Amino acid sequence: MATAPTRFRHGRLYITFRCNARCGYCNVWQDPVFDGHQELTADGLRRCLDEMAALGVSYVDITGGEPALHKEMIAAVAHAHALGMAVDVTTNAIRFPQQAREIVSLVSTMNVSVDTLNAQRYHDIRGTDTLDRTIELVGALREDGARNVKLICVVSGQNVDELDEVVAFAQEQRVSVYLSPMFSYFSAQSEVRPAGSIKQLKLAAVNGRSAAPSSVQTLAPSESLIERVAEQRYEPSTVVSLAFLHHLRTMDPSTVTACGANSRILTVGPSGQVMLPCYHEWDGSIAWDRPYREIVNDPELVRVRDEEVGSRPGCRTCAVFPYLGLAMSHRFTTPFLVQAFSEELIKLKPFAGALAPEHRQRLLDRSGALLGELETRTASMRPGTHLDELYHFEAVDGMVRTDFGMISVEELLADHSHDDCWRIHRSPHRLVRLLYSEILPALDGSPLCAEALDVQIDCWEALWFSDMEAADRLASWCSRVLEVLPGNRAVGLLALFSSLPDTEIPSVAGHADELLVRKLLPSGRGTASFSPLGGGTPDLSGPVPTPEEARAGAYLARFVAELRVADTTALRHTVRRWKLAHDPDIPVEFNLLELELTE
Repeated sequence: MATAPTRFRHGRLYITFRCNARCGYCNVWQDPVFDGHQELTADGLRRCLDEMAALGVSYVDITGGEPALHKEMIAAVAHAHALGMAVDVTTNAIRFPQQAREIVSLVSTMNVSVDTLNAQRYHDIRGTDTLDRTIELVGALREDGARNVKLICVVSGQNVDELDEVVAFAQEQRVSVYLSPMFSYFSAQSEVRPAGSIKQLKLAAVNGRSAAPSSVQTLAPSESLIERVAEQRYEPSTVVSLAFLHHLRTMDPSTVTACGANSRILTVGPSGQVMLPCYHEWDGSIAWDRPYREIVNDPELVRVRDEEVGSRPGCRTCAVFPYLGLAMSHRFTTPFLVQAFSEELIKLKPFAGALAPEHRQRLLDRSGALLGELETRTASMRPGTHLDELYHFEAVDGMVRTDFGMISVEELLADHSHDDCWRIHRSPHRLVRLLYSEILPALDGSPLCAEALDVQIDCWEALWFSDMEAADRLASWCSRVLEVLPGNRAVGLLALFSSLPDTEIPSVAGHADELLVRKLLPSGRGTASFSPLGGGTPDLSGPVPTPEEARAGAYLARFVAELRVADTTALRHTVRRWKLAHDPDIPVEFNLLELELTE
């Protein structure tokens, strides 16, 4: 069954391939495949974005090349914002100050590339003498009150010795800095721009590279470079993707790479064409001669998506994280769990504040051990057999066998009621998010916030590994928090997974996660904390509904009962239809939890 067009939520819009920098690690200015492309007018960009929105795209990354070189970039950003899309823009800031000030309030994130603060080194890496413009733009945006500026620093052997200075600059400017280890992805790549004249890759003509597999073996960064970036994860203002680092460490050219290019991320070029298979491996296009809702079902796009994306030699050594990170969110395997921990850490750091060196080292050691154990214990977890399955599952005697344990049919359906893995019941992040969403904001700067990063690790160890020492530490923290926030239900939910006695845990009745916690807890734990359950015996009369009817609330118990006698093939087919019948207004997950707990 083909992935439905409605699965597209993200778009990458390369509004121009032109660039005014000459970075050695980028091929857009070196490769003739990117030369001489027609670019959309303002009206064309608006129509392009309208069609992306009609497809279901709610987030768009407007990029290039250097997007500021397109004279209608502001029109594109303004229209995407007006459509309700989240918009990111990435720029080298060479000719951007006025445009940046016009659009900064319309974008979710303004990404500014800063690899170094040394003018000569900047020239060597980027081939321009415009570091001062970048510095001035960041300062000007911050003076204007912008809170959505993020620096992007590509870390290589050329600038790794300057990492502390770049991080200090970000902290001084009160902006975040994303640290991205440089990886090799094309044959003429280097850490600095090629010497002399522009060095062209010897490739085929525009939009027609040779079909012969490349013999060039792309290389991941050195282990020492990856570790140097990883060591920055507890520094204020830094954004370190542990999932990206995990991918770099475990990249295996003998295996297929999970990628979201043109299965979940629509990749659109300057003329509105859909680029196949993606921007970085691009050797074909589908012309924008009909709506994107039709193009995404084009036989050639489906063929490339199913047969080539992730399978080409270049794909198997790819580390372009915008494509890979999204794919991780749809596969409940080790990379997703590392990604969940990483995202939590980024959200928790502002509450914890600056760390003493010994505290920072302790966190590095503890989180390193946790992630190592997590990788070992989850190594056997397999993704689904289809794009719309979040994990591998089989029907077994009325239950469902997964690589993380036996689950109910109700849980399988609840997990697949959502587009990605972020609401899977068994993932620790479902409850750890209470820290940054409810508990720490309520503590409002209390000294207890300084322990937030330790508590995150305790939660993962207690929830995922059933570690009793972690449960004791979590109990101590929750007890102290309850003295400040007596009766807080979110704290009560976390405390139920600690060793805190039931008598000291407040009622969690009425909290949105009450039913989920009740299900995940050992039998009898915290019974007094929950609301009484009603419901009685489910009504199994009536016709067997279709997946679409059941998602709309018709005869849900009857639907579940019928699935208990389904074989694996029938179960998989039904789950795919169930997932595609998405309706955000129906509280399906809550209804399934209630049904599971009252049977």
